[in-house]
Amino acid sequence: MSIQRALEWAFGTEHASLEFDEMGETSGSQRMGVDGIWLMMQRGAIGCEIDGGGRSDPAWDAQIIASTVASLPVSHGGRQMAVFVAQHARAGIAPDWMRDARPTIQPCGMRENQHGERALTEEAHHLGAQGWPIQKRIGRKGRVFEEPVLYCPVVVTPTGSQIAAARRRYLEWYGALLWILGELSALDILVGVELTQDMPILTPWRAR
Repeated sequence: MSIQRALEWAFGTEHASLEFDEMGETSGSQRMGVDGIWLMMQRGAIGCEIDGGGRSDPAWDAQIIASTVASLPVSHGGRQMAVFVAQHARAGIAPDWMRDARPTIQPCGMRENQHGERALTEEAHHLGAQGWPIQKRIGRKGRVFEEPVLYCPVVVTPTGSQIAAARRRYLEWYGALLWILGELSALDILVGVELTQDMPILTPWRAR
């Protein structure tokens, strides 16, 4: 199975959990989760069961996969990315890269009267130097009227930076999966799961 499918199986089907190695983190080790894998191997070698509660433990391969996820180095997002990967695997989804998102301009508010619905307006002179001052108008009888220039406040949603951030997060997730696949392939200790080299689409927003 692919690494994405293996993660969904481990966290979603087998309900594997992340266990971070505190000692490994503080000692400067680059592969923090390997200590957890080594411990499981030693317990298995002497016939001990993994500590558990009132339900059966996840499959061996699922625990290995979860331990590898927990060992994500800081360069690939560390603990935060490990949790991010596990959460999406449990839900069986990829990170939201904001499909079809385009920045759109919308009024900040609307109001309704007897003539229908209209966008809210404000007086431009409240903007100070960036706005228009109150304009003077001379009426038919020579009377001077002061009239504010009105403008419609708008908001751009979603912004370009929000879309870029979502797609950058997707690429970080992709990189984490690639690292996890490489680690599991190097360890070569999975028993019932054979990983393929299949990966999610790198840039799905360009593949359409």
